[in-house]
Amino acid sequence: MRYRYEKEAYQFLSVYRFLAYALAVLFSQVAPAMSTMPAVQLYIILGTLGIYSALKVFSPLRWQARGTMTYLILSGDFILCILLVVYTNGLNSVFLLYSLTPIMTAALLFEERIALALAAVATLSLSLTHLFLSQFTERFTWILQGHNLTLLIVYTLFSFVVATVPYRINLNIRRRIEREAIIEERRRIAREIHDGVAQSLSYLNLKTKSVSDLLTSKDTVQALTELNEIREVVQDTYEDIRESIDQLSTEIRSISILTALGNYVQEFSSNNGIPVEFNVSKPFAQLSPVVELQLLRIAQEALTNVRRHAMASGVELTLNNSGDEVEMIVKDDGKGFKLEELEKYTPGYHGLNIIKERAEGLGGNFLITTAPGQGTEVKINLPAEKVRM
Repeated sequence: MRYRYEKEAYQFLSVYRFLAYALAVLFSQVAPAMSTMPAVQLYIILGTLGIYSALKVFSPLRWQARGTMTYLILSGDFILCILLVVYTNGLNSVFLLYSLTPIMTAALLFEERIALALAAVATLSLSLTHLFLSQFTERFTWILQGHNLTLLIVYTLFSFVVATVPYRINLNIRRRIEREAIIEERRRIAREIHDGVAQSLSYLNLKTKSVSDLLTSKDTVQALTELNEIREVVQDTYEDIRESIDQLSTEIRSISILTALGNYVQEFSSNNGIPVEFNVSKPFAQLSPVVELQLLRIAQEALTNVRRHAMASGVELTLNNSGDEVEMIVKDDGKGFKLEELEKYTPGYHGLNIIKERAEGLGGNFLITTAPGQGTEVKINLPAEKVRM
């Protein structure tokens, strides 16, 4: 119950369950004609259902486990609601609204196909009940008599709307988030090209002109020195471009952030000869896809900074998941630097601006600790309520 979405979903379901129960009590009192059973029997049902509703609210479903018991509990709740409606006059039952609760639960917490299946079974059960039992008992009227057909149509529409609306809303939200993420990624790439490749090409242009002038004046020794500097800049630029390509090609789709980070760390160590120790606190809660992608990009940017500037012999990447926050720490044993000199560097030189923007964009904090000869530690703290599913 620590996750924001889970809390909001359970709060909504609890309010709806109690509201539907209160309306059932109200209808049973103001419209006793809706119930043909003895008053004592109705009160027993209302009392038992009240206790059951309280238990459902204070014993929340562990829906994230997706285990057999989870589905059995949801199925049991659904069967109980349907039997309750059938036993209390079907389409004329005061518990029709209450019977939508399991469908809402499936729509908010499970896959769409499960919610649609429950909606279909509910409407089919009521239809068959009135079609067959109307032939044997007066409690159930024929489907085409009275308001039965109207009630069935309305109930069917409500069931399928309840089962599908949350997914349509979530789809629109997800598309907007993905659009914003794409725009932000394009901005980041533009900054990296400007601060990296563009500046390197400008520097190479000046250096080649200098070499040309030196060769004209036959100063071959200085020309060779300049050529060596050009070669180093070309190599660094190549490494930066390769690193950017590796970052863009590493995506989180069907795998978790732990797997994606593990794969990237292994590839980084292999390509650059810098061992990286990857530590994760377990169990690690599921994060939203946008947050997982941003954390992956932060780790990639931090490791790129290590390769470019730290001259480190080892790196430690730690991902912690406490009750209140998600923390990422990237610590190297490199040369470090003076924080007060950071502002003297060209904007984006260390990529720290990009890391800071990503962290703050998730509602988190960015902290860097370093000193000459003491290595560098980059720490990202994200509030759990904003990043977990």
